[in-house]
Amino acid sequence: MTDTLEADTRQIAFEQFARNFARALLTTPVGWLVVLAMAWGRAPTAALWAWFGAALACWVLCIAQSQWSRRQGFDVARHRLSAWASAFLDGIGWGMVPLFLMGQDPTLDARLAAVLCGVVAVTLGIYITAPEALRLQVAGTWVGIVLSSLLGAGPDGAIVLGLAVMHVLALFFLPGITARVVDGIRLQQANARLAEQLRLHLLTVEEEAATDPLTGVLNRRALDRLLAREIERCEAQGGMVSVLALDLDHFKAVNDTHGHAVGDEALRAFARRIRGPLRQSDHLARLGGEEFIVLLPGAPVSNALEIAERLRASVAEAPLVDVPRVAVTVSIGVAAFRPGDRGTDLLARADTAAYAAKRSGRDRVVLAEG
Repeated sequence: MTDTLEADTRQIAFEQFARNFARALLTTPVGWLVVLAMAWGRAPTAALWAWFGAALACWVLCIAQSQWSRRQGFDVARHRLSAWASAFLDGIGWGMVPLFLMGQDPTLDARLAAVLCGVVAVTLGIYITAPEALRLQVAGTWVGIVLSSLLGAGPDGAIVLGLAVMHVLALFFLPGITARVVDGIRLQQANARLAEQLRLHLLTVEEEAATDPLTGVLNRRALDRLLAREIERCEAQGGMVSVLALDLDHFKAVNDTHGHAVGDEALRAFARRIRGPLRQSDHLARLGGEEFIVLLPGAPVSNALEIAERLRASVAEAPLVDVPRVAVTVSIGVAAFRPGDRGTDLLARADTAAYAAKRSGRDRVVLAEG
């Protein structure tokens, strides 16, 4: 689990950097306009356009890499190296400023140095979760500075020293900030995992609290809640709900003859047999022993009687257990909601009808009186 947490943290940190970098690239032309405004009339026109062409080429390649990564989801495993290369290329693009435009006008050099320092300040927020990329970006910038110095056309030593101090300070302080930010991401992920585990645990507890442990259908507590909700809906909207009370016939003989283990298997098979023909919106619950309830939301009494007859026939047509053979029948009482009913009233009428079915010969459906 720790390995997964670390992998998720690395992915989120990389994705945060990649998205910020992609947005920053879209604002890069604004920086170019600032450089053009400063250098226009102070730097040779040929040098100015050579710088612009080189910077544009680097920018286009960075944009292409960023869009490619974005379309594939900024995956750290697939795109990390190309993103680092793009950061280096972005640095080279800014390194073209001292290579082409500095070393001819001290005033212009100072202004352009301020722009390069501003680029570092802006990019700190972009690279805050990827200090390796910042190191590459700075290295790319220094490619241009070093080349300009080697060619004898770069800024003077004071400006180079100032840029060096700015870059060293940024590289020195950023890893500590990065560590705290990444720790925050890791903590968020850990909390999210803990919250998800808690949610699943609560769902499990809630499901267990609402489920009969033997058959897996609803228990009496869950049935009471559902029935109260359906009655409330009927009272408010004038709808209908019907209840079937199912009681397996002569089930005590199954336990006495074959034992409780076989009896339990028969009850599980009975629950599966009943659940099959029901609608997704219907609910099956076990009251205890061999007594079950089917809740039929929206079903008028005529539909409830048809469903009850189908259920009775499905139980009678085949054994619940093949070895040893356990064949039983079921008596079913049907009751429909009447205005003013409580849940207990509806269940009591269905239960009375089920007992009437037993008294009149079993294996039959009886509608509650009234």
